[in-house]
Amino acid sequence: MEWLDIYDEHGNRTGKTAERGTFLSKGEYFLCAHVILENTDGLFLIQQRSDTKATRPGQWDITAGAVDCGEVSLDGALREAKEEVGLTLPREKMQFLFRDKRRSCYHDVYYIQIPFSLQDCTMQESEVQDLRLVTRKELLDLLEQMSHRSPNYKRRLTEFLSHRS
Repeated sequence: MEWLDIYDEHGNRTGKTAERGTFLSKGEYFLCAHVILENTDGLFLIQQRSDTKATRPGQWDITAGAVDCGEVSLDGALREAKEEVGLTLPREKMQFLFRDKRRSCYHDVYYIQIPFSLQDCTMQESEVQDLRLVTRKELLDLLEQMSHRSPNYKRRLTEFLSHRS
C-alpha cells in the first residue's frame, strides 16, 4: 500500500493523503518525480517497464515514479533512481528542470549527468525489465512517441536536451 500526499491546483500540499490509484477530486493532484540520467559519454538511460505493470507494460520510458507521502520531489527522484535502476545519485548535482501538470498529477523533472554504465545499474524486476543507453536523438525520438506525456512536457524537455552541448 503506497500513500501519497495530495496537492492543490497551485502545487501546494493540502494536508490530505490518499492511497495510490485513488480517484482524486477536481483540483487535487499527486506528485511524481522524473530523472533524466545522462552519463559522461553523452548517453541517456531509458528503462523498459515490466510486462506485469498495470499501465504501459513493456513500454520504454525514463526513470520516474510517485513521490511518497512526506517526501519532497527531489527525495522522490533520488529514491526512484535507487529503487528502479540501482543508482545512488548525488543530491547536489541534481538539476530541477520544470514542473508539468497532466490529468491528476504534477511531474517534477530533474536532470543529472554523472559517470555510470549499464553494469553499474541494478533493475528492480517488479518495475523494470530492461535498460538501455541511448543517444540524445534516440531519446528525443522516444519522447516524441510518448502519448502519456503532455505537449508542454515534450516541448520543454526537447528544448533542454537540444541546447545541451
